[in-house]
Amino acid sequence: AVVSTQSTGGGEPLKSSWKDLYRRFMRSPNFELWFQTKRNEANQRLEILHIQELCDADLYTWMTGKHEVQIVDLLLWIRDRYDVLDRLGGYPGLKENLKSHIETLLSIVPSDLQSTLKPAFQF
Repeated sequence: AVVSTQSTGGGEPLKSSWKDLYRRFMRSPNFELWFQTKRNEANQRLEILHIQELCDADLYTWMTGKHEVQIVDLLLWIRDRYDVLDRLGGYPGLKENLKSHIETLLSIVPSDLQSTLKPAFQF
C-alpha cells in the first residue's frame, strides 16, 4: 500500500509521511527479504575485496619464518576462497591468482607434505 503524503503547500511532502512510510516498510514482511538481500550483497562484496587483497599480497615476505602448519593453514584457507569464487561465478583473474599462490605455497613445503597436499589442490 502506498502511503499518501500531504503537501505543505510548496509541493514538499511532510517529513512525518516519510517516517511513516519507512516505519511501515520496516514492519512489513518485505523488509526482512530486502534486508537479507542487501546484507548478502554486502558480504559478497567484502569477500571479493578480501580475496583481491590476498591476491595482491606478497607471499614470499609473509612466508619468512612461518611454520609448516601456518603455511598449510593458509593453503586451506586460499582453497576455500577459490571455492567461494566458484560459487559466485566469474572472477577468472582472481582464481588464477589464487592458483598461483597455491602453487607457490606448495612448492616450499617439504616433498612428503607436497605429495599429501597436491591431490586436494587439483582444479
